[in-house]
Amino acid sequence: MRSILIIQFILVLAGVAVSLWHQGEAALLPACYGGAIALANTLLLSRRVAQAGEIAKTSPQQSVNALYFGVVQRFVFVLVALGFGLGYLKLSPVPLLGTFMVAQLAYMLMGTRQVG
Repeated sequence: MRSILIIQFILVLAGVAVSLWHQGEAALLPACYGGAIALANTLLLSRRVAQAGEIAKTSPQQSVNALYFGVVQRFVFVLVALGFGLGYLKLSPVPLLGTFMVAQLAYMLMGTRQVG
C-alpha cells in the first residue's frame, strides 16, 4: 500500500504543477484539495483492510462486513469532500477533479497490477 501512496503523491504533485502552469495560482488550492481527497481515500482503505485482517482471525463474516462498511464509508467521504470543496468552498472544478481522478486512476492501475 505504501508504493501506491507514493505513486499517488507523485502524481498529485505533478497534477498541482500542471494546474499551476496551465491556470495559474488560482488552481493551486483546488488541485491540492483534490489530491488530498484521493490520498485520504487510500489511507482509509489501508486502515480498513488492516482492521478486517485482524477481525478475520476470529470471525471471517464480520471481516467481510467491515470491508463492506469501509466501501460505504469511503464513498460517502469522497462525496461529502468533493461536495464541500465544489459547493461550499467554491473551488475550481477542473484542477480539483483532474488531480483527484489522476490519483485515483493510479490507485486503480496499481491495484490491478498487484492482483494480476
